[in-house]
Amino acid sequence: MSLKNAWQQQRQQRQQEVTQRQQTVYESLTATRQERQVKAAQLRHELSLFREVLTKESAVHRTELQQFCQRLHVETQALLTAAGDRRHIQATQLAQELEMFVQLLRQQTSAFLTVAQAERAVAQEQTSVFLTTARAERTAAAQRLEQELVAFVEDLRSDVQSYLIELEAVRQQRAMQLSQALIQNRARREAETQALFQRLAVFRTELRRFSQDLNHTVWGGADTISVEAPPTKPQPAQNGTKPIGRVSVSPNGAVAVTTVGAFQRGNSVAVMPPAKVVKASPKDAIAYEKDVYTHIQQAQGARLTEIEAALGLDRFQAVDALRSLIKKGLITQRDRIYLSQAHLAHL
Repeated sequence: MSLKNAWQQQRQQRQQEVTQRQQTVYESLTATRQERQVKAAQLRHELSLFREVLTKESAVHRTELQQFCQRLHVETQALLTAAGDRRHIQATQLAQELEMFVQLLRQQTSAFLTVAQAERAVAQEQTSVFLTTARAERTAAAQRLEQELVAFVEDLRSDVQSYLIELEAVRQQRAMQLSQALIQNRARREAETQALFQRLAVFRTELRRFSQDLNHTVWGGADTISVEAPPTKPQPAQNGTKPIGRVSVSPNGAVAVTTVGAFQRGNSVAVMPPAKVVKASPKDAIAYEKDVYTHIQQAQGARLTEIEAALGLDRFQAVDALRSLIKKGLITQRDRIYLSQAHLAHL
């Protein structure tokens, strides 16, 4: 069998199946329509019967409702009459009770006003006493606050003064260190310059001697030709001389000048014995330093105000003494308290 014949045969089978299905559906629809018409006829008959029964029941219910409304109207009239009588009686009693309540309320109000007036007088007196006490407490608080403010300002002034002292000490220490460094650098430069000139003078002397020896070797006993040294840069010195030396600064601030034993005059160098060390005399000790240091050491730390009160010093004397002791490294300051170095070593 070819594919086309098979397809046509399957097509005929499908058409037959569709035709059978359409016929089955048509028969089913016809049966369903007939059943629906029968049920509709039955429903119409039942509905007409229900309407007849409902009409009869409505007439009966309407008659009963009219009778009930008449009875309800009669009963309502009687109830309203009785309620009006009872309300009139209750209103009369309520008026009497209200009048008695008003009289009682007046009496209670009068008594309450009397008590309230007495309590108000007592409250006014208590308020006056409280205001007087509060005013006194406020005045005392203002005085305490003023005292605390004065103490705070004093402490702040002391702290600022101490901080300024520390700044001054640090500034002077830095200035001293810078001055020492500058003096040492200047002394080193001068020493190097003088040493250079000294070597140059020795070289010139040797060069002059070499020239004379060479002239004597070449010319024999002839006259010698003097060789003059080239002019050098004039150096400021007293009587045309200048010592070659160094300058040193001791830890306590004394300046010492030490010569190396050579003087320069013109183009020649003269060797001199070492000179003595010259030391600058330290400044005289500021008054009260010993007392202040002793008090700080005994108290193991004290504030500026405590030092003033204990030793009877004014602010300038105490500050000068503390500044001098800080410069000397005997005391230091921590949190507004001055401490000795010995006490710090124990800490």
